[in-house]
Amino acid sequence: MKKFIVIIVSSLLVASGMFFYTARNAPMQIIPYPYLINVSSPEDLSKAENTNILLIGDRLALSFARFMPALIQELSSNIRTPLKFHIWAMEGEGLHRTLARLKHLTHWPKVIIYLGSSEEGFENKFDIKDYSKIMLNFKLFSNPKIATAIMTMPFTSKVLYTQPQHVLLADTKTKREEVTFQQGHEELAFLKLSFKLYESEMRELHTLAREHESSIIMLTTPINLEIQPKKVCSDMITATTLAEEAKIQELFEQGDYKAAFNILVPIVNTIPSNANMQFMMGKAARESGQLALAKDAFYKAVAFDCELWRAHPVFNEINRNLAQEFGQTLVDFDLLVNGQFGRDTLFLNDTFPQDVYFKLVSNMLREKLKKIFNI
Repeated sequence: MKKFIVIIVSSLLVASGMFFYTARNAPMQIIPYPYLINVSSPEDLSKAENTNILLIGDRLALSFARFMPALIQELSSNIRTPLKFHIWAMEGEGLHRTLARLKHLTHWPKVIIYLGSSEEGFENKFDIKDYSKIMLNFKLFSNPKIATAIMTMPFTSKVLYTQPQHVLLADTKTKREEVTFQQGHEELAFLKLSFKLYESEMRELHTLAREHESSIIMLTTPINLEIQPKKVCSDMITATTLAEEAKIQELFEQGDYKAAFNILVPIVNTIPSNANMQFMMGKAARESGQLALAKDAFYKAVAFDCELWRAHPVFNEINRNLAQEFGQTLVDFDLLVNGQFGRDTLFLNDTFPQDVYFKLVSNMLREKLKKIFNI
């Protein structure tokens, strides 16, 4: 009996020791991000704090920045004190890094313009092996009672959250290496978790803006629909689909798009998640003059691309939904561009739309900003 009690007590002591060791070394987080980011205070922090309009985002925002001086000059032409603007947009910039820099601000600008989400897959932000832990943590945080407890007593996050292997992020960005997933379901888990993190980060951005009485103008990201997906999810690849792809490609080379279309219809109905098949369907439908069907198939091809390397329809939908939820302004840049699908050359390359569309969205922003600043 004594031996049994000793074993029980010893086990409890070991368990308690492991519990307190884990709690002591776990980070204190309100939102259970699977990364820890520590970036230096930006050198231009004072400029960002003393501006009226702050442009944030990635390579797309950086490209749009070319049109900001003319926009601000026009807005300022009939007011006594000219509006000031500042650019906080960078290549390879994910929303997580933008948030980290914004948290250094003690005074937020009146207006923040966001144009990004085309490089959310640039950096590695989590270990896919921790997928279940990370999703469980977010499920806990979605419970209002648990979230309130964590926000009231942040130290409780150390024990309430199941700790993943946090990815450490510093000032220097490191481009994510292409990952070879061990199992097919890990590819989909990677995408699902990437979308979940972006939604949480974007919700935090809206929440912080509301707390600091800043208005956000959200821009959706234009997607070049006619660029082939980089990767088909492995679960969607079979010997049959590869053979059919080869046959359809041969028909394309012969210019027989009608025959290709007839082969593709039952395939995409049976396996709609095959990105290449959807892309081929879009191409066949476009060449057959069925533009609405082509556009839908091309969007699906982007959505089912298993490599996160550009703008994505899910990110755009998150931006639309959260702008509506928080009562913020939305400019649907993707709709503006792809509303012209099939009528003209819309993009300069894989990523950037023609300058005419940047100018059009600048005009749309001008009207939105006039209302915000009562000009």
